[in-house]
Amino acid sequence: MDPRPDDARFPVDQLQVGDLLLMLGKSQLSKLIAWFGDSRYSHVSLVSADGLLIEGIRPAVKESPLADRLAADGPVVFVDAYRSLAADGGALDADDRVAVLRHARSMIGTTFAQDDLVTIGLLVALRGKPRHLPVWLRWLIREATEHAIRADSDRMLCSEFAYRAFADADTVPARRLARPIVPGEPSDLPFPDVDYAKLQEEVREMLKPKHKVLEQGVVGAEAVMESAPVWDTVDALELDDATLDASIAVLRTRMGLESPHMENANVVDGLFGAGLPALGPPNPRLVRPRDLADSPASRYLGRL
Repeated sequence: MDPRPDDARFPVDQLQVGDLLLMLGKSQLSKLIAWFGDSRYSHVSLVSADGLLIEGIRPAVKESPLADRLAADGPVVFVDAYRSLAADGGALDADDRVAVLRHARSMIGTTFAQDDLVTIGLLVALRGKPRHLPVWLRWLIREATEHAIRADSDRMLCSEFAYRAFADADTVPARRLARPIVPGEPSDLPFPDVDYAKLQEEVREMLKPKHKVLEQGVVGAEAVMESAPVWDTVDALELDDATLDASIAVLRTRMGLESPHMENANVVDGLFGAGLPALGPPNPRLVRPRDLADSPASRYLGRL
């Protein structure tokens, strides 16, 4: 993944239907999603019509104003635009863009991942856990993988939605617009500068609805988190490597990735099933934002 110059700007009014918008969210969890996804991006959206974008975002795929995303007080640090091309690298014609948008809109309402912890859990299962984990990150990975294990199997991630908008569009022949996915080399991005206090707040808010105080005088997890910082409760969990690896292994099995993960490998095993990339299409559920950015069917335009 080649670095992009921050000063290469692209006018919003020159975007076309079907272009991809890859972005980094402002939250601490977004920083971790981007890092575990081996890119600078934590989210991807599809340009719709009339100043709108369409995306897989909690709680379901929806269409919303692009201007809200680009506002100074909006939820993202930056947005990079990519021109969507045909599978062979040629231009998409107007009918192709209509077909992509039609299918994208047909997915409106499709349930999205329940929270960012699920997204991190799935990415950990694909990439593997980093070495030399601090206590707080061990705890976060365990929570993320357990969340993903409990998540419904039909929940969709943002990059899966964007991939399917093209691959499953109504074309002749079928899958004519499917974006080629080419596994690349690891980016070696440095671990992000995470504000641990803010991360704790974000995680606590996500966990609150899922933990209750038990009756008959037994204190539940929510009460523990209300009375003490999350990090203070982690040591008692004794999250060693074996514990984390077992949780990750269960999630990988649920995802159909039964072979051990290759540590520090960027070629996501399972992405193309049992064969090589040339032998078949990728598993849409395992496509990451960086895979869409690196596709030969994507051309970087600039930063919005």
